[in-house]
Amino acid sequence: MPAPSWAYNDLACAPALQTDKAASQTTLRVVGVQDISHRELLAPPDVLVISGGSNAGIQTGQRYFVRRVTTTDTDSNRPKTIQTAGWVQILGVDTMVSTATIVHSCEGILVDDYLEPFTEPMVPARPMAGNVPQYDNMGHIMTGIEGLHTAAAGNYMTIDRGTNAGVVVGERFLVFRDKRDLMVETDGHSETFAAAIKTAPLVEIGEVMVVAVRPDDATVRVTVAKTAVTAGDLIAALR
Repeated sequence: MPAPSWAYNDLACAPALQTDKAASQTTLRVVGVQDISHRELLAPPDVLVISGGSNAGIQTGQRYFVRRVTTTDTDSNRPKTIQTAGWVQILGVDTMVSTATIVHSCEGILVDDYLEPFTEPMVPARPMAGNVPQYDNMGHIMTGIEGLHTAAAGNYMTIDRGTNAGVVVGERFLVFRDKRDLMVETDGHSETFAAAIKTAPLVEIGEVMVVAVRPDDATVRVTVAKTAVTAGDLIAALR
């Protein structure tokens, strides 16, 4: 169902993971602003100049997301984050270039940000039923908006599971933390303790619900958080 007004902008601004190279190959880009000076950072009420016109199928009145690929993680094996800077509406179209006005700004728009067709944010009409955690194929909490690695109830994060793993909009996941990774080796404990602590159970810290899904990742909203949900936390689908 369409997103309610109170969640519309937050959901449309939510991040995604770059699971392929399509974004880096996009040729429809913000190349400047209709102003006497050149600026790198753009915001309302600027009129943007877009690197494509009727030759790229652009028409007056169309809306586009403005996005960029970012990374704040030193782990090269983790996917980069696709940040949504806002969305624009086409004002005028020439053969090779067009202009656009900023409809909404999630953050500052930068020159060289790329454009993708705008789609209305949707939310699940109701959460999926299910109360049995599926531990056999656990995923992970990934990054949040602007690369944040922590989230509270009501915030949006990404997970490394998508339609290829059977994930659907409205599906719920329990969030767990593995405390074994937080243990600091110290002397003075018995061998029994040292062996047992390595098999300590996971700790349930919250719950998230899928609000948007792509082939290899999804966007989730934190619905329950006993403590901050953090990138790297484990997730288990409730089915």
